[in-house]
Amino acid sequence: MKNNPLVSVIVNCHNGEKYIHEAIESILDQSYNNFEIIIWDNCSNDKTKSIIEKIDDKRIRYFYSDKKATLYHARNLALNVTQGDLITFLDVDD
Repeated sequence: MKNNPLVSVIVNCHNGEKYIHEAIESILDQSYNNFEIIIWDNCSNDKTKSIIEKIDDKRIRYFYSDKKATLYHARNLALNVTQGDLITFLDVDD
């Protein structure tokens, strides 16, 4: 394995406007910085997307699902777009 592997952090959310900013900031505040944040928006109809768009970090990748899926299915969909050597999950309300 690489000395500095890319970590994909998958953040699943549905109507997560109350928590999304804090969840993303908690990832960005880590001392390890070789990561991508995959935001999998599971058909939200709140201000989640506009909150994410205000955070200026090229490591954030946003995906919107126009069809609501179960958590395990949404995670599997998000896995398909990761580029990391390692993968971890952080649900928006964790």
